Amino acid sequence: MGRDGTRRTRVAAAAIVGALLAVPAVLVGAGSASADAGMTGQIVSWEPQADGHATAVFGLQNPTANASIDPSTVKVMVDGQVVPSSAKPIGQDTTAPSRSTMLTMDVSGSMNEKLPNGTTKIVAAKQAANSYLKSVPNDVKVGLVSFADKVTVLIRPTVDHAAVQRAVNGLTATGATHLYDAVITAVGVLGTDGVRSQLVLSDGADEGSKATLPQAQAAVKGSRSSLDAVSLGATTAAQQAALTKLATAGGGQVVATNDAAKLTDVFQQQAVSQASQVVVDVTVPSSVSGTSKDVQIAASAGGQTVGATGFYIMPRTPTSGPTDAFASYGPQPVATVEPGVTAKPWFLPAAIGALALGLFALLVVAFLSGDREDQQSGRVRRRLARYSLSARSEAQQPTVPTSGALGQSQVAKSATEFAGRMVQSRDLDSMLALKLEAAGLPLRPGEWLIIHVGIAVGAAVILALLTGFGVLATLLGLVFGLLGPYLYLSTKESRRKAAFAAQLPGTLQLLAGSLAAGHSLPQAVDTVVRDSDGPMAVELNRALVESRLGVPVEDALDGVAQRMDSVDFHWVVMAIRIQREVGGNLAEVLATVAATMRERERLRRQVQVLSAEGRLSAVILGALPIVFATYLVIVRPEYIGILLSSPLGIIMIVFAVVLMIAGAFWLKRVITVEV
Repeated sequence: MGRDGTRRTRVAAAAIVGALLAVPAVLVGAGSASADAGMTGQIVSWEPQADGHATAVFGLQNPTANASIDPSTVKVMVDGQVVPSSAKPIGQDTTAPSRSTMLTMDVSGSMNEKLPNGTTKIVAAKQAANSYLKSVPNDVKVGLVSFADKVTVLIRPTVDHAAVQRAVNGLTATGATHLYDAVITAVGVLGTDGVRSQLVLSDGADEGSKATLPQAQAAVKGSRSSLDAVSLGATTAAQQAALTKLATAGGGQVVATNDAAKLTDVFQQQAVSQASQVVVDVTVPSSVSGTSKDVQIAASAGGQTVGATGFYIMPRTPTSGPTDAFASYGPQPVATVEPGVTAKPWFLPAAIGALALGLFALLVVAFLSGDREDQQSGRVRRRLARYSLSARSEAQQPTVPTSGALGQSQVAKSATEFAGRMVQSRDLDSMLALKLEAAGLPLRPGEWLIIHVGIAVGAAVILALLTGFGVLATLLGLVFGLLGPYLYLSTKESRRKAAFAAQLPGTLQLLAGSLAAGHSLPQAVDTVVRDSDGPMAVELNRALVESRLGVPVEDALDGVAQRMDSVDFHWVVMAIRIQREVGGNLAEVLATVAATMRERERLRRQVQVLSAEGRLSAVILGALPIVFATYLVIVRPEYIGILLSSPLGIIMIVFAVVLMIAGAFWLKRVITVEV
């Protein structure tokens, strides 16, 4: 058969099943019904299996006497597509799920009232329950819960129907109606396994339950068990409303009757419905694997066609074997990363040992280098001591330990000296010293290098331990450890420079006032140092000390301008130089410059306020992808691993980085306003 013939066959089969389902035009749902409602189909349960199949239990609702489903006529459609299926009576399938039913009987005082035929309600209820117990299939476990002033579990689900019948015959009516408590108790007794149903009989509204109607509805719906209810006697619509809501939660129906004979028919219909159930094995197409789709089941029963539909989760189709043409489209599950060498039990001790060995080797090198220098200098001093009194007295003087941020120990001194030599050998000493001075950190370049390397190694080790020594996470921790201290130093430097610029107008005003009072420039600077704080006081005090050591005041102040990278202070130093060369009123010049800078500072702050939202947006937009990628690397590295394991993923990462850099540059240009 060609492709067109196969397609026509599928369309014809779908049309046949659609016609079968269109005849009853009934969906499984909850609602009110009379005792003689028409027979319909019902999908009692749907259970996905691990092999791409699903097991459905299909039965009848309101069946006629001796009605049964013909297994050979069962047809199944999934999402409008006919799928392969096979059915057999549930009693003939040894792999069929177990079935349990709970009879929840009202034994309140109102059950002693008489029906129109003269029989009391409690007697009619016993007769109906006994009729059900005589007709129900032998494999169905039946339990009994009675409720009045309190809820009593008389019989747990059992196949001993005679014991249940004896418990039913012993029921007596008295007290109130704790309907909601009884429904919740029955749901708990039914458990969570197999096909579970509940048949509730009540003649009135709830009276005195601790639980509420929404709680009872939630319990029924959450248990995934069905619930049918019988409203017995001349009940009002308001009294039936609670039973209707409970039946809606359980996917069943409510039958209202005032006739003892019809009550017995309702219970017998429940037994016939369970006896007629069939187990349907459904082969689910791989194109809908793992999704939720509409399922339609139709069959022939009692000379008529019955059908039902529902919305269910499809099982996952195995990856091996034949697949549909569209199976490769849509979301694909991420494969679990196989543990590598880092998951071996010996890897962690070996890594810790290697780290300890490396640290020990570093300390040994630092000790040996420090001891070698001390020995050489000590030998030179001892040789000179015999010929020089000054050298002898110098040798006899105790050595004053130098201060350091890492402590006074020999290990700290040796490590600092070793790091200092590395910085000097790579021409990083002057650059690091300038940045540390501008940031106001009392550290030498060697000390900063040790702290920087320690943070980088510590971040890498922490992320490695958190992720089970994942390579990507370890590299990410190393990158963050290298960039973090540098960003901290840059932020510290920029904030200190900003604070210096904010203090500059006030400082110039103080200088102008001191000069106008007759002080010299060094005296005016000394006055500002005593009356100021923050970076301005520190830098001017350093300039004052340098001037006392012989450096010209203009050169010392120019050094402050260079360290603080302040163009405004360069102008001030230029004005001082011009005044020194050509003369003039320096106090008036500084006052004018201070007024100009004060206006520029006010405008700069206004611009900062107006651009605050844009700057915050730039920070969030720039940091969000980085933070989320870091989270994925730590928590779910397999997601990022897919990008790194394919050429297309690497291209996407490079393209994303380029776009991020371009976006950051563009945002920087937008939010930066020159004042």
